[in-house]
Amino acid sequence: MILSNRNKYSYSHQLCLMVSLYFTNMNNINGTNSKLVSSVFILREKKSMDWSTCDLTKDDLEVLLCQQLESDMKLVTYKVQDLTQPGDNYSSTMLSVDITLQRYSEAPHSLSLVAKIFPPTKFLCEVINIDVTFRKEVNAYTLVFPEFYHLQTEKEIPENEILDVSPKLYGARINRQGDRNEKADGSAVLLLENLKIYGYGIGDRRNGLNLKHMELGVSKLARFHALSVALKILKPNVFKETILSACETYQIASQTDETGLPTWVGTTMRFVKAIPECEPYLQKIENALVQFVSSTIPPKEPFAAFIHNDLWTNNILFQYEKEATDIPTGIKFVDFQLTQFSSPAKDLIFFIYSSAKLDVIDNNYDDLVQLYHFEFTNCLKRLECNTDPFTLEKLQEEISVFGSSEFAHLLHMYKFICADQKHLPELSNDRLEELLDINTGGDIYRDKVIHLVEDFLHKGWL
Repeated sequence: MILSNRNKYSYSHQLCLMVSLYFTNMNNINGTNSKLVSSVFILREKKSMDWSTCDLTKDDLEVLLCQQLESDMKLVTYKVQDLTQPGDNYSSTMLSVDITLQRYSEAPHSLSLVAKIFPPTKFLCEVINIDVTFRKEVNAYTLVFPEFYHLQTEKEIPENEILDVSPKLYGARINRQGDRNEKADGSAVLLLENLKIYGYGIGDRRNGLNLKHMELGVSKLARFHALSVALKILKPNVFKETILSACETYQIASQTDETGLPTWVGTTMRFVKAIPECEPYLQKIENALVQFVSSTIPPKEPFAAFIHNDLWTNNILFQYEKEATDIPTGIKFVDFQLTQFSSPAKDLIFFIYSSAKLDVIDNNYDDLVQLYHFEFTNCLKRLECNTDPFTLEKLQEEISVFGSSEFAHLLHMYKFICADQKHLPELSNDRLEELLDINTGGDIYRDKVIHLVEDFLHKGWL
């Protein structure tokens, strides 16, 4: 099978998501985000360096942190250790970085950080097109999020009401040349605040999130999208230089196109065929899979926005007060490697159907959509944008066109969302089929697939 560039992009997206079950590295990142700072970062290469192997020295940290530290603040001690264990399969390698700072004779104080670098093998780097997707994430932190912050402060949004859904960035580097126009290489790094010390953690991906979690997620997602729309309206040149720079397309290595795509469709259908309740709809399901990988709907105004494009439980961190884990008080989004300029309805529908408990979807879907619309338009109003084009009816139309296209995305991802981590095989260096050909979700997978098919049929989306 020969794929066009557009089809390669769709398939690349699936492969990036396909290994995202293993992307739980970001669960170790937990923090806040105020003003974002970018600085030069230097990595010492080992003699036998693969794509991600590097040493992190005191000199490197001092260079990286120079814009964060006052002139009389010194780095006294530092400790770097692995957060991902040997043999773990992640979209990146995660390092914990604990440092001690001191000003003259004052008592020292500590800072807990996380360094995100390339995955441990060339195979994983190619699967997720890391030289492009890592640059996309750096651009999200260094170009997009600062503009979100600046726009809100310019419109005099109170500091305690500013949207803050990403970890604080302490430094970033894309490549050895320090050139954001070139692809990322083995020296690429993101240095982020460790959110874990603030009590953040992920939800239950297999069983889903309760209503309180979903309401918080939907309300923050709506504002996240609205900020980019406001930037598009109020500062079109800035929007082009920042948002669109972080939304470049990415492709999987060409050698997997002819074999990987039909394998993905075939294995997904094989698992669906094993569910008797889906038998009457098999042709519609297969048509939806083929259409998803063979065509892409272009962005549509006025809703087109900067979207996360991979917003499910493992890429969302919740903060709680003490031991009360039923009601979250804070939220962060992580892993901005797959961002797009597209319809926010894709994020909304994917988040709801990938992450909510099934009874929450059944009983609260309409309320969640209305909550999203309220928060979206309210954010635009506070930023002094005209909200007349953004009616609830127009949002419903947007969801019908773009949200319904998430069916194949969701169906494929359910294998990994529902998977029992204990029974997942490790990825080898060249056996992508091993991951495509597994399904350890059991009854949880079966129930989610039946629910998805029946609900999309009922809504006229399938």
